[in-house]
Amino acid sequence: MPDPPVRVALFIHTLHLGGAEGQLSLLLRSLDRRRVQASLLAFHAEGHHAETLAARGIPTRTVPLPSRLAHPATAATVLWLAAWCRRNRVEVLHAHDFYTNLVALPAARLSGAGCLVSRLDLSHWYGGLRRAALAAVSRAADRVWVNAEAVRRLVVLEDHVAPARVTLIRNGIDLAGFDRSAGAPAPGAIDLSGPDIEPFVICVANMNHPVKGQEDLLAAMVEVAARAPRAHLLLVGDGPLRPDYERRARELGLGPRVRFAGRRPDVPALLSRADVAVSASHAEGLSNAVIEAMAARLPVVATAVGGNVELLRDGVDGFLVPPHAPWALADRILRLLDRPGLAREMGASGRRRVEEELPARRMVASFEALYERMARGRRARRRSESAARSAGKESGPAVVAQPAPE
Repeated sequence: MPDPPVRVALFIHTLHLGGAEGQLSLLLRSLDRRRVQASLLAFHAEGHHAETLAARGIPTRTVPLPSRLAHPATAATVLWLAAWCRRNRVEVLHAHDFYTNLVALPAARLSGAGCLVSRLDLSHWYGGLRRAALAAVSRAADRVWVNAEAVRRLVVLEDHVAPARVTLIRNGIDLAGFDRSAGAPAPGAIDLSGPDIEPFVICVANMNHPVKGQEDLLAAMVEVAARAPRAHLLLVGDGPLRPDYERRARELGLGPRVRFAGRRPDVPALLSRADVAVSASHAEGLSNAVIEAMAARLPVVATAVGGNVELLRDGVDGFLVPPHAPWALADRILRLLDRPGLAREMGASGRRRVEEELPARRMVASFEALYERMARGRRARRRSESAARSAGKESGPAVVAQPAPE
């Protein structure tokens, strides 16, 4: 008789537009329900991906969120989550980000579920205490998922997690769905037509932290604009740093050459209208923005950091440049704008690489196998413990020898 499906709860902070959120949505929509019965938990159960999943019959359960993790109310959240996992017979609790990793581990221990934590970046924006807490949770978890070899090295070498408990599963992409979206009209009134804004460079990145390097890209565009007067830059993404970047663009005299698109649900359609994609990050895991640019047949100029060097072959799929080097970004962007034939060749090469190495079905099958391995181990232990208890009952109460009377 085949084993029943593994009962998995996927737990994430928010379901707004973002790389990790998009990957979780893709995974949930694609899991084989004969193998995995999945539930979705979130601290903030709203956003683009929550709506998409709800339309597929996958609701999101809200987990009560304390005002901060270092707060007595966090204990109540852990107890609530543990009770929910017990009621729903969860076998694997899969946390997807910093906050959920820290809450999921004690909840899993209390409920008896296996704990899978996610490490998807190089911990580049954490302070010392958060970095230490994340390392401790990673060491204590049953398994750690990483999406890039660069992240695996950090987790093993710096956080001292046993290599056997670290599983590398690279991000995937649904190419059929991506191509449908790429061919659709780009809604939301960003006019990308007309000879006065061709060609254009695109960068898709949030604006929450300087690590994404938008300021370097703005500096590079000064040189690009001087040598390619019709070139424009489209920055897709949003966050608290956006006003700073808008002000910086004005200070550099770029004016209307830089357009700020905000968060967009139609990124594939925007990519399909671009000429060159750029990732200027100072640190990076496995960038979904780079993967999607390659899927759109765009040549990519990216910094040689983290997972970028695992995705791009320098001079084949695009160009790798040092971080913090606007001059290098400008040089490679201009080379691609000046040589459209080379740009097309690199874009086609990147598309082939994504097709061969990053299809969604490979990512999903890897997660299904990981969940099943984790569940088999726990099921075997429970059967062993149950057998031991049954054996103890059948043998009756233990007889303790009494000393002979003196």
